[in-house]
Order: sequence, then structure tokens, then C-alpha cells
Amino acid sequence: MAATLHLSTLIPATPASVALANQNELKILTKHRSSRTGSFKKCKTMTELKQLHSQITKNGLNHHPLSLTNLISSCTEMGTFESLEYAQKALELFIEDNGIMGTHYMFNSLIRGFSACGLGYKAIVVFRQLMCMGAVPDNFTFPFVLSACTKSAALTEGFQVHGAIVKMGFERDMFVENSLIHFYGECGEIDCMRRVFDKMSERNVVSWTSLIGGYAKRGCYKEAVSLFFEMVEVGIRPNSVTMVGVISACAKLQDLQLGEQVCTCIGELELEVNALMVNALVDMYMKCGAIDKARKIFDECVDKNLVLYNTIMSNYVRQGLAREVLAVLGEMLQHGPRPDRITMLSAVSACSELDDVSCGKWCHGYVLRNGLEGWDNVCNAIINMYMKCGKQEMACRVFDRMLNKTRVSWNSLIAGFVRNGDMESAWKIFSAMPDSDLVSWNTVIGALVQESMFKEAIELFRVMQSKGITADKVTMVGVASACGYLGALDLAKWIHSYIKKKDIHFDMHLGTALVDMFARCGDPQSAMQVFNKMVKRDVSAWTAAIGAMAMEGNGTGAIEIFDEMLQQGIKPDGVVFVALLTALSHGGLVEQGWHIFRSMKDIYGIAPQVVHYGCMVDLLGRAGLLSEALSLINSMQMEPNDVIWGSLLAACRVHKNVDIAACAAERISELDPERTGIHVLLSNIYASAGRWDDVAKVRLHLKEKGAHKMPGSSSIEINGKIFEFTTGDESHPEMTHIEPMLKEICCRLRDIGYVPDLTNVLLDVNDKEKEYLLSRHSEKLAIAFALISTGQGMPIRVAKNLRICSDCHSFAKLVSKSYSREIIVRDNNRFHFFQQGFCSCGDYW
Repeated sequence: MAATLHLSTLIPATPASVALANQNELKILTKHRSSRTGSFKKCKTMTELKQLHSQITKNGLNHHPLSLTNLISSCTEMGTFESLEYAQKALELFIEDNGIMGTHYMFNSLIRGFSACGLGYKAIVVFRQLMCMGAVPDNFTFPFVLSACTKSAALTEGFQVHGAIVKMGFERDMFVENSLIHFYGECGEIDCMRRVFDKMSERNVVSWTSLIGGYAKRGCYKEAVSLFFEMVEVGIRPNSVTMVGVISACAKLQDLQLGEQVCTCIGELELEVNALMVNALVDMYMKCGAIDKARKIFDECVDKNLVLYNTIMSNYVRQGLAREVLAVLGEMLQHGPRPDRITMLSAVSACSELDDVSCGKWCHGYVLRNGLEGWDNVCNAIINMYMKCGKQEMACRVFDRMLNKTRVSWNSLIAGFVRNGDMESAWKIFSAMPDSDLVSWNTVIGALVQESMFKEAIELFRVMQSKGITADKVTMVGVASACGYLGALDLAKWIHSYIKKKDIHFDMHLGTALVDMFARCGDPQSAMQVFNKMVKRDVSAWTAAIGAMAMEGNGTGAIEIFDEMLQQGIKPDGVVFVALLTALSHGGLVEQGWHIFRSMKDIYGIAPQVVHYGCMVDLLGRAGLLSEALSLINSMQMEPNDVIWGSLLAACRVHKNVDIAACAAERISELDPERTGIHVLLSNIYASAGRWDDVAKVRLHLKEKGAHKMPGSSSIEINGKIFEFTTGDESHPEMTHIEPMLKEICCRLRDIGYVPDLTNVLLDVNDKEKEYLLSRHSEKLAIAFALISTGQGMPIRVAKNLRICSDCHSFAKLVSKSYSREIIVRDNNRFHFFQQGFCSCGDYW
């Protein structure tokens, strides 16, 4: 077995190894040995070192191993690529002249040097040279080369080194075994690491620490902490490196109780707490939510370093405690170390969170004064801060001056414009971006959805596909939302299929988006299929499922889902009750609605908000209980808004209550004078009651204000193309085909008892004119076009911008029966599923 080689063993061996020419030369070497060693160490640059080496060579002393050993040691200490290359070349020349004997220490120094400065692959090359030359590695060589394999992630080479270790009999050397454990742990080879550890006859603190670190690196934090307690139990005293690793594992788990148990060991074992441990403890307590304890440790630390300041500040940012970040910064500027780029990242993020542009400008100035603007992540944070504070020009100025504009820089600017509602500038920057990434596309798609530009969002997604960019779950959440608002079921089915085909990670957020998408597209069955396949479901997912029931007016189904949610231990929030009350409203379940509304505060401790009162007013109004709805409004704890009164006014139109309608319209005019749609609705109510003088007064008032009634429009998707129809529009290009179809439909429907409901025409004209106007309602045009454009038995899906009138509702029921077609109409309030002469709403909408 090779012995451990030190300089002292090399010197007496030198004469025998290289056969010095004469005794005088040996005396010269011995005489000048120490002075020459000191001279090499004094060399500060490669030029000085080369000059000294040249002088030694001229004196004929370059053939002595001690000279080369000192040269390689000095080159290793310099730690530059040039110095190590020079040392390697010197070693190769020495071996050519003198052979391999006595070069163990030189090889080990060179391998260690390459590894230390991050040139692991070069260290592995040197190790191979050593092996090829027939030299036998020692128990220092293997740890050095394994360190090189670790740093360069050279797993295959590491396996080969392990084989050489076993072959040469070093597998029982604790130093070597510890190096193997560290190598396998850093490379994520948990099983190999554990096998080496389990075979060890003797283990020390390094063995256990390396094992614990390997598990933690792989994300097995619980196993890492368990190993720590096992280590303490067998009597191995942990060191500071062990403690930092275990405390960090507790931080990752966010398990305060476990972290406290680990901290107890520090006291019981009387371990000295150093700066690294203090930093780990502060980080652990912050991530576990024990902010006061973290702050106490921080305040009690007498020698706070930069790392500790940065740790507590970054955690404050993560916890949303922006003011505390700036307070720590102030303390740091007075008493602590000089802030660096990490400090300023936290400080700028805090300014962004607080919308504090004044402090943000100070931070920007500090960055410029201290030369930190070269760090792109600092500039990106400053761009985000200025954008958040509404200072777009400043953000653009920072962006323009950046020498290294990364994708994050471009995305920060785009996201800022989007946040400020400046879609034009966002689109301009996106189009100018030289190398857009997935984040860029997701940001713009999300912005288009946010701005209700749903068709544009879908179109951009298609462009993204054509460019070969693979979507992720964030992309599909945005696309699913856009599809849901468009009500395009065929597209919805394709999106669901695309997610499966591309194996896109199906998490709770995406699942909820798909449930909502299918619900909005009028396919509650598919919505519930997705919901039932979700592994994890939070309150938002349950709300989406209840919303799917609401869309089809299935109040009973909504209550069943709500009850199941409670059984699963999910705590309801205010949004759930909005969806549930909406479902009950659409289902006409007044008694159940009152029960749910009262239970909000009595059982769940949730005080009803304006939106919940609005749902109840809608529920009572639909049921014709207008006086009860008015009483509820008058009993509200907060001031009713225009939406509340608008719900009551809509109910007055259905139930033709002119007096309460006039009262509601008056209140809305006071709350929102610019809301002209209310006057249109009041005009329609007067028209339904035949009060044409009042109709004229309201319409004159609207004309004076320059307001116009929104025309009814309906859209239908056929073969992937959207066709839109407007009420009374005779100029539609398909009208020559639609008109004869309408006549055929009317004839067929009259034969089975259809009589137009002329009360839906709110104009003072004769009955024949009213009948004609009714026949030109947009949903009738869309249904007629669908009948001539789709195959027998195909469902017809219509999306309308206004509430469907009673005549069109009867029309759709009879068409579904006469033509054996399923017709789905989504108006601005709910879905109507027509089949064989019946509607899912039960004629209650």
C-alpha cells in the first residue's frame, strides 16, 4: 500500500531516486533549500515565478524533486488557469527527464489545484495521466480527484474512480470513504451513497455530515433530520457544518417543532454557535413563521455580518414585511457592513411592495454610486419597482441604459406595462424582443385575457405554437380562461386534449381553470369529470364546481357539492357562497337560499358583503318576491350599490312592477348617473306596461345624453369559425339563406302551437310589425343559420350578449323538439339547455 508522502520524505529519497552527479551538488541543494522555498512563496505574479524558475534551471537545480514540488505548490496557491497549466507542463518535462518516482505529492497538488479553481475536468485528466504512467495513487489522491468529479458533475468518471479505489484496496480508508459519500451525495446518487456509508467499519462526524447533506440536497429533508438524531444517539458529536445542514433542512420543511428539537440539541451538546449557525437559525425561524424568534436571535448577535443582514431582509421580503426590510437597511447603513447587490435587491423589492418611489430612487442612487448597476438582476428589480410605482419613463430609462438586457429585463418591462394597463406599449416591447421566452408569451397572453381580449389571446397562443414554443401550465390557465369566456366548446375540448397530449403538469390551479372553462362553455358534465379527477382540491376548485352547477341552474347539485366540500374539511370563504347563492337563484330555491345566506354569519362566521346581498335580491326578484327583496335592501348593514338596485330593476321588468322599478331606477341614477343602461331597462318596463308617454320621456332623456341602447347580438361557432348576428341586421352575408329557413321554422312551429309573444317588442307599432321584429332577434338568426350549416342531430351552441327574451326562449324550446336538436344558449346571465321542448332552467330565469 502506498504511504502518505510529505515533503520530509521526498528530500532524503531524492539522491537515491535521481542519482545526483556529485556530493557538492547535494550540498548546494541542502544549503539553498529553505531560501529557495521562501523565494517561490514570495512570488506574486507568474512573471516573477517564471523568472525564479528560469534562474533555478540555469543553476542546474531543476532536476531535483524539491524544486518542482515548491514550484507546483506556489502555482496551486496562485490558483489561476495559467499558473496551473505552467505547473502541469513543468511536471511533464520533469517526468520525461527523471521518471515517475517521487512525484506523488506533485500530482496530488496539481489535481487539488485544478479542482479548487473549478477546473475539475483538468484535474481528472491529470489523474488519468498518473494512472497511465503506472504510478500508484495514495489515500490523498482519491479524495482530491473525487472532489474534482463532484464539482464537474462527472458521475461516470466518479464511478471509475470508485472502481480504482476498490481495486487498489483503499475502500476501508475513512478519508476516502467520506469523499465517496460526499461525491455520491452531491451527484444525487442516494442509494450509492448509502451503500458506502453502511459498509463503513468506522464513521466520524464527516461521514454523518456528508450523508445528511446528500439527503438534504436530494430534497429528502425529513430523512436528513432523522439521520441527525440517529447520529447524536450513537454518540457522534456534530460540528457547525452538520448543524447548518440540519437547521436548513428544517427551514425547507417549514417545520418549527422539528427545528426547535434540533435547537435543543445545540444547548444539550454545548455546541459553540458560530456566524454560520446564527444565519441558519434566523433563516429557519423566518421560514417557519416564527418571525419574533428570528428577530431576537438577530438582535442578540453582536457581530452581524453581511450574510446575516441579507438573510433577514430577504426573508422579510418573502413574508411581505416590506417596512421591516427598510428598517433593517437603516440599521445596516448606520452600524452594519456595507450593503451589496443582494441587500439592494431586497431593499428595492420592499420599495416596490410599498409603492415608495422616493425610497426606491434613493436605492437606485446607491446602486449607481457603488457600481452595482452592472448586475442585471438589480436593474430588473429597479425596473419592476418604477413600473409598480407608475413611473414608466424611469423604468424605460433604466432598461435603455442596461448593457446586458436579459429576457428577465424584457419581461419585467412587459409585465410593468401590463400591470399599468398599457397594452399598446406592452405589445410594442414584446414585438421588439429579440429572443422571447415562455414567460414573455405567458405574460402577454395573460394580459390579453385580463383586458377581455379573448380572441386575441387564443390567436397569440396559436402563433406561439407555430413558433415551436412548448406551453406550460401557466400558458394553459390563460388559454382556458379565454376559451371559457368565448364559450367555444370545440376549442375547450381541444385544449383539454392538448394538455393531455403534451403531458403538461396538471396541478390544482390548471384543474380549476379547466373546470371553469367547461362550465362557461355549457358542458357541466365535462367540468365535473375534470373536477372528480383532481387529486388535490382547494376552496377555489370547489367553487368552480359549484359554479358549473350554477351555470345550468342546478341548485340541488350545487348544495350537494357544497356539503361534500364541508365533509372533506374544506373551510368555505365568501366566494363559495357567491357561487352557491347564484346556483340557488338560477334554480329558484328561495327557502334554501335564505338558509345558506343566514348560515354565513351564524355558522361560518362570514359577514355577508354587498355581493351576497345582490345574490339574494336576484333570488327573491326572480321568484317574484319584489317586496321582500326591497325589504332586504333596506335592512342592509352597508349602503346598497347600483348593482343591487339593478338586480331589483331587472326583476321588476320580468314581473312588470312599474312602481318599484321607478324607485330602483331613481336610486341607480343617484349612485351612478352615467349608467345609461338602467334608463334603457326602465324604458322597456314602461313599454311592457303600455305607458308610452313615459317611454317617450325616458328615451328623450337618453337622446339628450347621447346614449344608445346596446343591440342584441349572438355568435355561433361552426367548423372552428365564429359567426356573429345582430338583432334586425338585414345586411348579414348569409341572410339570403337564413330568411327562407326562418320562414320554414315559423311555419313548422305554428303547426305545433307556437304563438309569438308580442310583449317582448317594446315599440309602439302594430302587431304585424312586432311579429316581424321578433323574428329578427339575433338568437333566432343564429339558430336558423346553424340548422342549415350543421349536420342532422348536431348540437347548436349560441352565445348572446343580453338576456334571452321569453319569446326566443319558447322559440328555442320548440325548435329543439321539432328538429330533434339540442340547443345550448348562453345569455349574459346563465346557460339554457334546450332538449325535446324543455329547458334546463324550468322556464325560470
